[in-house]
Amino acid sequence: MKILKITLTFLIIFNLTLRAQENKSLTLDDCIKIGLENSKSLKIAKYKVEASESKLREVNTAFYPSLKLLGSYTRLSSVDPFVIVMPPPINLNYTVSPSILDNYGTRLTISQPLFTGNRISSTSDMMESNLLAAKFDFNKEKNQVIYDIKTAFWNFYKSIELQKSIEENVIQVEVHLKDVENLMNQGLATNNDLLRAKLQLSNTRLILLDAKNNVDISMIGLNNAIGLPLNNLTTIHAEVELKPLGTFKLDSLIREAASNRPELKAMEYRIKVNESSIKLTRSSWYPQISAAANYYYSRPNQRIFPSIDEFTGTWDIGLVLSYDLWNWRVTSHQTDQAISSFEQSKLALGQIQDGITLEVNQIYLGLIKAQEKIPVADETVKQSEENLRITTQKFKQGLVLNSDVIDAETTQLQANINYTTAIVDYELMLAKLEKAVNK
Repeated sequence: MKILKITLTFLIIFNLTLRAQENKSLTLDDCIKIGLENSKSLKIAKYKVEASESKLREVNTAFYPSLKLLGSYTRLSSVDPFVIVMPPPINLNYTVSPSILDNYGTRLTISQPLFTGNRISSTSDMMESNLLAAKFDFNKEKNQVIYDIKTAFWNFYKSIELQKSIEENVIQVEVHLKDVENLMNQGLATNNDLLRAKLQLSNTRLILLDAKNNVDISMIGLNNAIGLPLNNLTTIHAEVELKPLGTFKLDSLIREAASNRPELKAMEYRIKVNESSIKLTRSSWYPQISAAANYYYSRPNQRIFPSIDEFTGTWDIGLVLSYDLWNWRVTSHQTDQAISSFEQSKLALGQIQDGITLEVNQIYLGLIKAQEKIPVADETVKQSEENLRITTQKFKQGLVLNSDVIDAETTQLQANINYTTAIVDYELMLAKLEKAVNK
């Protein structure tokens, strides 16, 4: 019995420990770490990098000699052997070529390209540039995943804070309703005042229901962003850190974005891909030369006459030259296509550069505006709290109307909402800026 109690106690403690771990509040850094580990899009980008690495290794094998082994067996139909017959007095009967019906053959071939007009080296350069572009695509995807997590995190924070503000407002309205009921019992308030206070409470509770629903929706959004089960009861711990306005310099931000953005780096390497593509197409203007050697071990061996029904070995070695004398200008047309793609990629790079400059400018202005709103919203909250306090006291003294208190409560709720919105807008703009400059 004592052992059973100890076991149950241990299980209860273990279960509580697990729940505590599950309900641990996640910071923004925690969410980013979990999200990067679980991101399917990031894993796809990673596999694309690995595929590009394998493709580069595959292409580079063309620099080295290749070795091939070929084996065959052929059963021939029966034919009469080739026989020389001479009548007497010579009396000769000689089989020149016997009928060998079972043919076995093996061939070992080694070949090495000697000159390809830069075809192999150009292909290798293309694949290497493709690999580097894929790596920067991976960095771009990583930045996007981090930004999506930050957006989901701060939207969840916003919904939680708004719910808290509305819950506080519900408590205030409930206290005010009791004050109105007390004054009505004393004959100092009308039935209409009581109805308006009850209506205010009902409306606020309806707003609270929507706020709670928004919390659930934003929690699902965060769970989805970081790869947790959608029904996971995630809690967060957020720290808002406002940076001085002078921290951000537009010119330095634009330079930083121009040097760090993975889209630019990826496009620069894709331009190099197109440069190598031009060299690759032009390689068809040159002859292709390779060396090859073969060893034959066959039964019968075709190079031995007369044929012998046994395995014998022979070999050969030589040079192979291939050159297109006329192909209706296929090489010229392919080269023109490669040059066109090269020019398009250069213009696309310019478009990306212009877009990044515009993006950083817009985000910078939005960040400054969002930052300037915070102290104004904070001051509005303080003023609305003081206004509600004074208005409530005056109402109890019969100096103001019931509607004045309701207006003050509404004003305070809106001030709290505006302050929370200003904080979250600032954090979202800051996340956009960090993504724009690839920090």
